[in-house]
Amino acid sequence: MQDIVDRVREITRENERLFAQLIAGEHRFRGLAKAVWKVQEEERRRLARELHDGLGQTLTALTHQLERLQQKLAESGAAELAERLADPVELARLALDESRELSRLLRPPVLDDLGLPAALSWLARTLEQRTGLAVALSLDGLDEGLDPDLATLVFRLVQEALTNVLRHAGVARAEVAVRRAGGALELRVADAGGGFDAAAALADRGPATGSGLRGMRDRLELFGGRLDIASSPGQGTVVAARVPLEETPP
Repeated sequence: MQDIVDRVREITRENERLFAQLIAGEHRFRGLAKAVWKVQEEERRRLARELHDGLGQTLTALTHQLERLQQKLAESGAAELAERLADPVELARLALDESRELSRLLRPPVLDDLGLPAALSWLARTLEQRTGLAVALSLDGLDEGLDPDLATLVFRLVQEALTNVLRHAGVARAEVAVRRAGGALELRVADAGGGFDAAAALADRGPATGSGLRGMRDRLELFGGRLDIASSPGQGTVVAARVPLEETPP
């Protein structure tokens, strides 16, 4: 009997050791995955800056030179040549606008300069101007400083959720609410669109649906958060997330 007891104790200690190793491995994996995510965001920031400061400035100079040339031709009486420059000038302006838009989409400067509330307001305005999607935005308790990584996470989640509304919901309006509550940030994105099978979209098996929901869930888990989706065909969709707060130091 004593041999059995000793063996059970040995098995228990071994299980505890293996469990501790499993927890440590999970922590290391999460730390590595979070580091990779931060590197990706830093690369987005770098590319956005290069687009704005490099290509953007070059296109600005090109546009101004074409406009001055067009004006000089018109003043010298070469109206026909000046008219021919109208299309190149317009193309240069379009290229400049597109490079600026791409730079902002990669990493909006307002997120780093003014914080999460300003960035979400910019995102809502931009989507309505570019796509016609009206976004009703409700922000509560975000005036105090947030951890920059957490602010980036919430911005990306809202951006991804609204992209899904545009691609799949077939509606002209969405609601976004972000609030500080009980030591956490709570996020809610709702639409009255066609809905979908949320369980199938989040399932680990089978091909991805292109909605990005798994990626949203995985990024939230890196920060100790949780993603909940309420949706069914014809009943609209509510994407909700809750993530613990990491306050910025005073």
